[in-house]
Amino acid sequence: MKKSLLALAVTSAFAAPAFAQNSVTLYGIIDAGLTYTNNNGGQHSYQMQSGIVQGSRWGLKGSEDLGGGTKAIFQLENGFNVMNGNLAQHSREFGRQAYVGLTNSQFGTLTLGRQYDPVVDNAQATTFNGQWGAFFSHPADIDNTDNGFRINNAVKYVSPRFGGVQGELMYAFGGVAGQFSSQSTIGAGLNYSGGPLYIGAGYFFAKNPATQFNDGNFGGNQAPTAVSSSSGIWGLVGSPANMQTISAGATYQFGPAQLGGNFSDVRFNDANGVAGNTVRFDSFELWGNYSLTSATTLGAGYTFTTGKVDATGQKPKYGQLNAIADYRLSKRTDVYAMGVYQHAMSGGVTADIYAPILGAASSTKNQVLARVGIRHKF
Repeated sequence: MKKSLLALAVTSAFAAPAFAQNSVTLYGIIDAGLTYTNNNGGQHSYQMQSGIVQGSRWGLKGSEDLGGGTKAIFQLENGFNVMNGNLAQHSREFGRQAYVGLTNSQFGTLTLGRQYDPVVDNAQATTFNGQWGAFFSHPADIDNTDNGFRINNAVKYVSPRFGGVQGELMYAFGGVAGQFSSQSTIGAGLNYSGGPLYIGAGYFFAKNPATQFNDGNFGGNQAPTAVSSSSGIWGLVGSPANMQTISAGATYQFGPAQLGGNFSDVRFNDANGVAGNTVRFDSFELWGNYSLTSATTLGAGYTFTTGKVDATGQKPKYGQLNAIADYRLSKRTDVYAMGVYQHAMSGGVTADIYAPILGAASSTKNQVLARVGIRHKF
């Protein structure tokens, strides 16, 4: 249950005009568990890890009624490692989200700050990792459907919902003097929600992503050496001139069962500093959840990823099986067990479930992962 910061709200109310209705909410998630990997850079490993099913975080969000159906809104969200207390997202204080804006039920929402891209906002819910976390991502989260990084300096507009349809536009300024677009990002998204059906699609194009996104898969603080690993999937990319991702999918709920499917296409131009070297990955995914009881949910899925590296002619292929069992001890606390098996089928590469988090890719074509954990929300 989320808790209102009553003292802050009362203080704001006294300082605001008489018509204003203000609220500030403190919320958070703590996810902790033990992860076993059979081959982590050639060795098996046991790791106590934070924030896998959902990133461990605490945040503040609030709104102020400005009248006429318009509200001022803000959100500040900090990511942290519960195992050692360190800041996440490359040691940013509010690395998960930090934005302020205006919202109106008739005209939509405009926000400015550090935010998620339209692929995450619209298509992530159609992925198995969008349901159950990082280790179920398409190999090493190559397409960012697991929101391994966020977008700085972003201006985002989200439309009202018309007949179940909602649109989104985003532009992020590069922030480099004299080079207006050198580290810019553009994006757009669309989703439909009606009854048991959800359909979502998103697009973004980022220039100099390795420089822009130093908090995530391109060089996150958890395992920066994994990016340069020649056997890992990100080692095929290096520091590209730009990154383009398109992702679309759907979910359908019928009774206690939910089915989902997702497709993503991601392309890196001038990859590994080689002019004209395009690296492309396409991922196809099917998954399902089933509520066995009111407290127990079982889930499983399969992802197939195929790639092409122009400079070398490599055509890597990965197949990945995912499974999870989740048991809710209460509305706010659950325990879970998950497993992942990935096989690198071809292309001269090794298996790589998620090297930027695990520390390294496998030294063979197979990698197996198992995790047990607990999650608490407040």
